[in-house]
Amino acid sequence: MNVEELFTTMVDKRASHLHLVPGSPIMMRRGSVLEPLDGHILSPQDTRTISETVMSEDLLDEFDEKLETDFSFSVPGLSRFRIVCYQQRGSVGIVMSTNPPAPPTLEDVMPPESFLSTLQKAPSGLFLLTGPRGSGKSHTLAAIIKYLLDNQNINIVSIEDPIDFLHKNRKGVISQREIGTDCVDYDAAFKSLTHQAPDLVVVTGVTEFKVIDKVINLAAAGNTVICTASSPNALVFLERMIELYPPHLHQQTRTLLSVILKAAVAQTLMPRADGEGLVAAYEVMIAIPSVQTAIREGKIQSVSGIMATSGREYGMSSQEMALRALVKKNLITEEEAFRRASNPEALKKMMSLPY
Repeated sequence: MNVEELFTTMVDKRASHLHLVPGSPIMMRRGSVLEPLDGHILSPQDTRTISETVMSEDLLDEFDEKLETDFSFSVPGLSRFRIVCYQQRGSVGIVMSTNPPAPPTLEDVMPPESFLSTLQKAPSGLFLLTGPRGSGKSHTLAAIIKYLLDNQNINIVSIEDPIDFLHKNRKGVISQREIGTDCVDYDAAFKSLTHQAPDLVVVTGVTEFKVIDKVINLAAAGNTVICTASSPNALVFLERMIELYPPHLHQQTRTLLSVILKAAVAQTLMPRADGEGLVAAYEVMIAIPSVQTAIREGKIQSVSGIMATSGREYGMSSQEMALRALVKKNLITEEEAFRRASNPEALKKMMSLPY
């Protein structure tokens, strides 16, 4: 297959990923299943040729220098693809992933109502969307953005690395800026926000301290900010944000986060018990006064208890509660719930309670 046929095959077969590694056939991922696309065994020349086809000269230079590169690739009328090229055993490995051609809707992903409600009511603040890699964060974020654009007169500026879904201007407008394509780097993108008058700023793939610091300061200045990051759960990411600062600034950062943080969601994506696709479990934290106090006093792990008890009336849910609910609805198996649980003992106790 040539590259165009690969992209078309991905869309036709509803594959989320293609893995191209020399010495193996092309492996296609659909849901939790990984299977050969055909019987052809890839050679190092095959993967090198494919990588040179999809990479621009600048990306080829970056690959030659760093031995890896990550970028997006659009095929008009078909879909948008994310491509990772990397060197392994002296040859090129490639991972291609794709999202649906149009952003999902709220009905497709069913994000927590309490998170969306808090986002719509808050005049400013920080909103976190996190979870392990491959947990569907980009889909949830895209559904929320689409809903806001469809229903509000809103100006959204989105800083992405790379862009996963292309949004259309509707009742609201959006400017999507891809790092390395539409702006040089995060520094330049944040600097220009002053003149763009956004009602909502979206920042994806937050990993580095300098980006986290800019996100926190942006929210502290009175802006509404949604950021995504890969992390086992929201509380781990909060602790990581604080630990990235010098020790003498930890208390200041905790105090600031206790004020600006409004809500956080951590999601885990799992195969459905009936084998028909995937389903997400949502851990939800809303920054009520008891949560703010715990963050300010450095007792972040105690927030889990608040989420599972008094926080329930505010729409909060611990991971164990979310997994248990999916098991009780027969959407996932009990074995899958325990496999995904970050605290299996807590889930065991939760499962023993009457429904």
